[in-house]
Amino acid sequence: MHELTVSLIAAAALLYVSGVARLWRRAGARRGINAWAVAWFALGLAVMAIALLSPLHHLAEHHLWAHMVQHELLMVVAAPLFVAARPLGALAWVAPIRVPKWLADPGWAFVLHAAAIWLWHIPGVFEASVNSESLHFAQHASFLVTALMFWESALRRTGPGVAALFATMLHTGLLGALMALSNRVWYTGTELDDQQLAGLVMWIPAGLAYPIAAMVLVSRALRRCAT
Repeated sequence: MHELTVSLIAAAALLYVSGVARLWRRAGARRGINAWAVAWFALGLAVMAIALLSPLHHLAEHHLWAHMVQHELLMVVAAPLFVAARPLGALAWVAPIRVPKWLADPGWAFVLHAAAIWLWHIPGVFEASVNSESLHFAQHASFLVTALMFWESALRRTGPGVAALFATMLHTGLLGALMALSNRVWYTGTELDDQQLAGLVMWIPAGLAYPIAAMVLVSRALRRCAT
């Protein structure tokens, strides 16, 4: 699956750069999508590569905590970076894109992202993904795609966005706490201390992304009100 992952990352970079280049030729350099957005996209791709192609990937095959770091890099680092890069605005200059309105609805985005997180952490489902390359790829893809939907909807509207961020912090924190505080192993072949460390990764450092994003949203709204 490494080859497929590399191909998808390269294709995403090519499409984004092509779209931005066409936009800038038509509207002028740095119009519509600025240099910061391009930098966020490049950083998002770098985070994806670290999560899926670096030695972290090998560690994740043997340690649940490393697997959790992979997931969180995709969901709370790469995904918001991509959203900040305005990829749909770039891709629209390469091919016509129509996103169904319900996919941009904060409620649906929240539910689908939460469902993906909880579903893949059910012991039987998680163990199946560990033993199947195609399911493992589907796991990572569903985390990233639903995270993109979640962050796109959350970062565009202050009120619903703050509510979605707060609710996601609560339910992911709950799942992480359950893993960290459990006195029994959930997944076959996993050591208890490995599972507890994985739960801590989800519970504390990853969970900080949501209140930080909420504070950014509120600060942005207050600045708009002050002007």
